[in-house]
Amino acid sequence: MKFLFFCALLLVSTGVFSLIAVVIIGSSVDAAGVLHEPVALMDLCVTSLVSGLALGSVWAFLVFYRRVRPS
Repeated sequence: MKFLFFCALLLVSTGVFSLIAVVIIGSSVDAAGVLHEPVALMDLCVTSLVSGLALGSVWAFLVFYRRVRPS
């Protein structure tokens, strides 16, 4: 159970730090009109957050189920 929690925590924190990095780096347009933005960090952010929240939801359901399950 702790393994699921820490995996979810790691994924969500990776997503948050990636989001912070995307905001700090930002995007810009050079003189030739080419857009420069950290696309890989955006993908990493979304993937990590969605995976972490899904895994965290599974962990929360399992904890809730084990506590209310009739013995």
